[in-house]
Amino acid sequence: MIDEDIKLGVVAVLLTLAGLTVFRVAFADRVVEPFSELGLLGPGMKIGDYPKVLEAGQDLHLNLYIGNHEGGVMYYRVMAKLGTREINVSDENPFDGHVIASYETVLMDGFNVTMPIILKLNETGTNLRLVFEMHRYDPKLGAWAYHYRWNQLWLNVTNTN
Repeated sequence: MIDEDIKLGVVAVLLTLAGLTVFRVAFADRVVEPFSELGLLGPGMKIGDYPKVLEAGQDLHLNLYIGNHEGGVMYYRVMAKLGTREINVSDENPFDGHVIASYETVLMDGFNVTMPIILKLNETGTNLRLVFEMHRYDPKLGAWAYHYRWNQLWLNVTNTN
């Protein structure tokens, strides 16, 4: 005959294992901390491989990296905006520079994309701030909303003469 304490111990272990199994199955698709990724890569597909000086009208080759870990399908827009160092950029408010390009993609949860992009900057200046900011389409609002993610690149754009 098996001792009652041993029976209770075995039942407790089995119930714990069953509970853990049910918990894992019930919450397997739940995203604990949803997030999106925005990265800027240089022409060689590396972080930090960025041009610093270019001539006005010259092609600027870069790569945008966008990743979705939000727990569902996301529709993203990344705007390239140009401004000066006097214009502030923050996580709370979008950059107030002028839009020079816009890129859109739809990503399933857990997916990412790297997009090669080519920009032409016709404005000359020292310490120009090229900002890439992420927006997401909010179906509840029926509109685009700033998604609080951005990257920037400092450039000197010279005159071609």
